Amino acid sequence: MTAGTVAVKLFLTVRPAAAVLAAVALLGALAAWFGMAETPLPQSVDRDEAIIPLWRLLAMGAAVLPVLGLTSPLADLEQVATVRLRAAQRIYLAGLGVGSAMLFLGVSALAMPPSVIAIMARGWVGWFGLALAAGAILGWRLAWTLPTAVAVCVWYWGFGTDYQYRWWEFSARPYDDLPSLVVSVVLLALGLAAYSAAPWRRRRLMFWR
Repeated sequence: MTAGTVAVKLFLTVRPAAAVLAAVALLGALAAWFGMAETPLPQSVDRDEAIIPLWRLLAMGAAVLPVLGLTSPLADLEQVATVRLRAAQRIYLAGLGVGSAMLFLGVSALAMPPSVIAIMARGWVGWFGLALAAGAILGWRLAWTLPTAVAVCVWYWGFGTDYQYRWWEFSARPYDDLPSLVVSVVLLALGLAAYSAAPWRRRRLMFWR
């Protein structure tokens, strides 16, 4: 067994992929069971009931979990690891991300209407991008911080005085709304850019110079 194979095997061993998928499946089950239930949240617009469906909170959690799955007790050592290990990280992240999204949306679709599933899928893209940006900059254990901060702002100010969701409220606008889809894609692109500009990549670029 080569040193590169050992490193990749160790990479997979110290990461909680199974736990992440189990948690995502649980969130999907909760969305299918209680997702249409509503909970009160503060909003900037005065109205009789400031409420939000639970599926919006659950969708954010399901998007953050795959990025948290990059957390490793060997993170300091991996900062100077091989290119092969970095490739394993990319494959792991892509596989866990896509797998988590399919699992969450698939389980949720057992009871949720297709229009809501489409909104959840669009929101998942944006939340995943925000989590990826936070994890790349602050560390994978803190990947939840930026999505949480943005969620507070979006849920508080996202409902306009005309009693319609603002164009940038990517987690609640109708499933066929183009501006909110663009916002989600931009957030994902920002997350991928932050990931590609992580410190170990910058050191690699400097080496080639």
